[in-house]
Amino acid sequence: MARKYVVLFIVITLCLFSLMSAFMGERGFFANKELERQLKANEYHLDRDRVELENLKIQEEELSTEDGIRSAAMNLGYKVDGDDVYRFETQDAVPSREKVLEQTVSSDAAKPFTPWSPAACLGLAAGASLVATLLVWIIGRKGKDSDDSEQDEPGNFGNNFNFD
Repeated sequence: MARKYVVLFIVITLCLFSLMSAFMGERGFFANKELERQLKANEYHLDRDRVELENLKIQEEELSTEDGIRSAAMNLGYKVDGDDVYRFETQDAVPSREKVLEQTVSSDAAKPFTPWSPAACLGLAAGASLVATLLVWIIGRKGKDSDDSEQDEPGNFGNNFNFD
């Protein structure tokens, strides 16, 4: 009888360990989702850097001409003799799309998923299966005790047939 409970314990442990590893383990579902999220964030940063590099190349080509240098100088606040310069102080009331995306990516990075080690999965599975096995054993003992009490009544041997 004890072998049945040992087998039950092992089967439940293996099933729970498999489920925990599949979802919470190092190569589980949630760890893969975290890796996908990190990949998307890295791709976003890479695309942003590529666009910035292209813009810098365009600026470098523009600065190779005299008109480009003059335009860049005016953008930086320099003036040509005889020009009147007017400055307007403005504040961005609406945050740019890039700032919003950057905040979204950085807020997601604040809460990464940490996968469970195989030892943790096995320990939790063994603990849960021990509790389940003990519950089955206790319920089985109570059912067995109630069956034994009915059969222990005097005169109930199963071969006393009284047809009078």
